[in-house]
Amino acid sequence: MGLFAFPQAAAATPVNGTYNGSCGAGYSEVDSLDISGYGRTFLTWNKSNGYNCVVTQKYGANDGPVELYYMTAWIQRTADGFEEEDKNLYHHYAGPVYANGRATCINWGGYVDDAPTGAYQYRSHCG
Repeated sequence: MGLFAFPQAAAATPVNGTYNGSCGAGYSEVDSLDISGYGRTFLTWNKSNGYNCVVTQKYGANDGPVELYYMTAWIQRTADGFEEEDKNLYHHYAGPVYANGRATCINWGGYVDDAPTGAYQYRSHCG
């Protein structure tokens, strides 16, 4: 019987809260919000297509046993009220959610389960 080596999957959520790239190619980080030390929500921008993207990541989600956490990522265009939200039980992150943000303002935010009451964080951005 031989020994087999299996490659380790890349960590989806580094402990330090670095953006995980899940919005896709061409998106760069614009802003982020700490969620009471339990996670971080990231706002990204794609200059070529004019879209913003939001992802909420749990801190340390790859440490120890894999558990499910209730997480939310949302984005809303203020000009017309268009909104996209992703909320469910996830291992590592919620989202990505997208909205065309060229020449308009957006509201965005996220939530991570186990964070203290009031940990649903949000912010506005105009671009």
